[in-house]
Amino acid sequence: MYYTRINYDLFHYLFSLNRAVLGRHATAEEIATLLNISTDKLREYLTTSRTAISLNKKVGDEQETELGEILTDDAVLPETLLTQELLSQDVAKFLAPLTPIQRQVLILSLGLENDQHFNLAQIGQQLNLSRERIRQIQVKAISILRHHQNDIQQYLFD
Repeated sequence: MYYTRINYDLFHYLFSLNRAVLGRHATAEEIATLLNISTDKLREYLTTSRTAISLNKKVGDEQETELGEILTDDAVLPETLLTQELLSQDVAKFLAPLTPIQRQVLILSLGLENDQHFNLAQIGQQLNLSRERIRQIQVKAISILRHHQNDIQQYLFD
């Protein structure tokens, strides 16, 4: 059996919205017509949307699985997104003294954008440069960053 859960607040909002339009509270029949469902189905949704179910409730044929195990939330937490964005901004700030090509070489070799690391030959293919030239650019970029080592250490340890 397939269940659709519609939030009780949504129905309350629809009743209120119709009150503004109709000048009165809408009837269940009017809301059901608006949603293209039967009145019985509307009443079923309203009663089930008020019922709280524990995530510890046992489900399944043999009642050995908890509902919370099935309904795991794989979404990234806002704090994690914020941390990643701030770290990305800080990395961009530390790479600012480099030329665009030096920045690109370090980003690709260290996997700073998408955690995908490339070797010198692969970077050379992407940038139409030889492996040796990519190595030279990488060495120069690291040398420049070493000159800004105090700024980086101050950021890390303050």
